[in-house]
Amino acid sequence: MEELGIAITGCGGIADAHVNGYRDLYNRGLKVFDIRALCDVSEENAKSKSRTIGDFQEGKPKIYADLEDMLKRESLDAVDICLPHNVHHNIAQRCLEEGLDVIIEKPLGITMRAAKIIIEAAEKNRRTLAVAENYRRSPENRAIWWIIRQGLIGEPRVILWASTYWMPQPWGWREDKLVAGGSWVFDGGVHLADLDRYHLGAEALQVYSVNDIFEPLKQGVQVTVDDMTMAVIQYENRAYAQWLWMRVAPGKEVNMRVIYGSKGSLTSDDLHVQKEESVEKHSMRTIIERKMMKSLEPQDLEKWFPQGARDTFATELYDFYDSIINKRRPEVDGWEAYKDMAIPLAFYESATLGKPVKMKDVEELKIQEYQKEINEKLGI
Repeated sequence: MEELGIAITGCGGIADAHVNGYRDLYNRGLKVFDIRALCDVSEENAKSKSRTIGDFQEGKPKIYADLEDMLKRESLDAVDICLPHNVHHNIAQRCLEEGLDVIIEKPLGITMRAAKIIIEAAEKNRRTLAVAENYRRSPENRAIWWIIRQGLIGEPRVILWASTYWMPQPWGWREDKLVAGGSWVFDGGVHLADLDRYHLGAEALQVYSVNDIFEPLKQGVQVTVDDMTMAVIQYENRAYAQWLWMRVAPGKEVNMRVIYGSKGSLTSDDLHVQKEESVEKHSMRTIIERKMMKSLEPQDLEKWFPQGARDTFATELYDFYDSIINKRRPEVDGWEAYKDMAIPLAFYESATLGKPVKMKDVEELKIQEYQKEINEKLGI
């Protein structure tokens, strides 16, 4: 099995999940990556990751504080980018120009313009660009996709997503619009946008949104991203989604995602099928193990869960590897991720303008009122 030399740039929190994914692959006999280098301004973070990696692969990766130094000294095939949103385009563009294949944490870029810079660099240099979109890869979300295509809930009509909780403490660089691009409704919202599009098999047409900053100061830290967003998304095929995200919700927490169809409804836990005088309830775990897994062709089962892997970071990394070796498009490539991030960024554009916005206008950079400040700061 061919091995790819890879470097990880950024050794913060999300890199832990990536390292665990590499380890999971290694332990399953899928020794397809040789992690040769780590790059981070924090030597302590890089050393910690290097020790962890050295425990499961032969040899510890070398540590660098400077990207150019690493690119000059190391022989690499690819790079795994786990950095704050505002530097994604600079680092990715540089690595792609160096002839490296790239997997990058979501969102692809801090703005639509920044994301397009990355995509254009990948196309110009004919390199593989994958985006680390792991939510769709869980057994539950694969099962939701499978159930919908089996027609068990009929035609999808409405998706309800609500996440409300109390978070009084600040969350580092994610409080700054110019670094993060937006709140968790952007950072995490790309996951939900990807799930909507993946499960529905449809594209968003337009959105309407409102948002607010109820608590602009958190423990002395200035907050410049929203702490509440409500939005409605109109999809193709008469499907709709309603989102509510709020981290300044004291008291009762809400965490739900429900897909309603013409015959029933779905959550990550259960399938409910409407009968004439009753509702049939089926456990998602039972559906996964007894029906979906048994119905999949061996090649499809291996594609979704290589060597039985269910760690979503492991499976996204293996998909990246396989796409390079077999010269195919990754499951979530640059353009797929571009459409994902366009949805939450359209929320911000709608809230800024105070009216619904068409997704086509956001994707084609015709509407950039909210993003303008960020693009100007970055000089793009």
